[in-house]
Amino acid sequence: MSRHRKTVLQMLFLLLLMGLTFYMILRGRDLRIIWELILSTRKRYLVLATLSMLLYIFCGGWCLRILFRGLGQHMSIWKCFKYSFVEFYFSAITPSSTGGQPVQLVYMKKDGYSFSDSSVFVLTVTALYKTAFLLLILVFFTLNAGFMADKIHATRFLFYLGLFLNVVLIAALCFLLFSKQLIHSLSAVALKLLEKLHFLKNAEKKIRGLDEKLAQYNACAHFIKSHPQVVLRTFLVLLLQRLSILVVPYLVYRAFGLHGYSAIQIISIQLLLNLCVDMIPIPGAVGISEKVFLILFSPIFGERFLYSAVLISRGISFYLMVFLSGVMISGVQLLDILNTKRHNKNDITPGGTTRHDRIL
Repeated sequence: MSRHRKTVLQMLFLLLLMGLTFYMILRGRDLRIIWELILSTRKRYLVLATLSMLLYIFCGGWCLRILFRGLGQHMSIWKCFKYSFVEFYFSAITPSSTGGQPVQLVYMKKDGYSFSDSSVFVLTVTALYKTAFLLLILVFFTLNAGFMADKIHATRFLFYLGLFLNVVLIAALCFLLFSKQLIHSLSAVALKLLEKLHFLKNAEKKIRGLDEKLAQYNACAHFIKSHPQVVLRTFLVLLLQRLSILVVPYLVYRAFGLHGYSAIQIISIQLLLNLCVDMIPIPGAVGISEKVFLILFSPIFGERFLYSAVLISRGISFYLMVFLSGVMISGVQLLDILNTKRHNKNDITPGGTTRHDRIL
């Protein structure tokens, strides 16, 4: 199966999940009332929520920029957005968000960045991203211990499962960063997987050249260990990134003109929701995210606003961003096609022969 066909099928599967999710949420509900409530929202808060999600996207690429600049390599702001949109889109359409980073590496390789350097930095960002997530959980749950106790109990199975899997993943990523033999084995597996996904050709040849690349990988990993200030700056940006998506439900809450719960309380609930669904093997955790939202946020929004709130909150934080990511990736691919055609056209002389033929 070709890469493009596989991507289309993944997108169609996501659309199917979305359709089933909306059907289950809205079944038996008065759609007119839900729509009227959505129209009655204070739009400035929805604009802020959308800008907050764009900040989330940007920060994902900005972290890579910090790391590459620390190594003395340039990365434009445009590429920050591009790589982060790529990661968001392919994470959204693949189970457990497994497709985002591999495809992100492919795009970075096409732009001339070393695959070994990119691999180290993507692993570093992922490990720090998860660490920032757990740190925020510790801080916000400590600040709201009594408030969160019953909510954790209501989702205790998903809570403990998500906590366990995140801790294991962070430990595994840290081990990957500094274990040469394990990286050699997993790099071979990753190259074969990319070949099957039609992102790569002749994987065996590239596997034979792994030793040289692993030497570069180890040098880059050493850079991470020896430059804690760069890692700290990256970590702070990742904290901002996490907070920018966590604040969306609070902005939706304010958009309805509601009061009574603080930003810290609502962010704490959203942290719990994210932890519960973070490792679910469903593209974008579609369906389960909405279900857990209805459970956890029911006391916050009340029966009147709850269903409008889940549509707006997930609409801004996930569905809108998937759409924008898809548009951006399509635009990038179209530009690549046009640039390739222009390059091929320029290689043809007025007589109809290529420059290579004329040299011969």
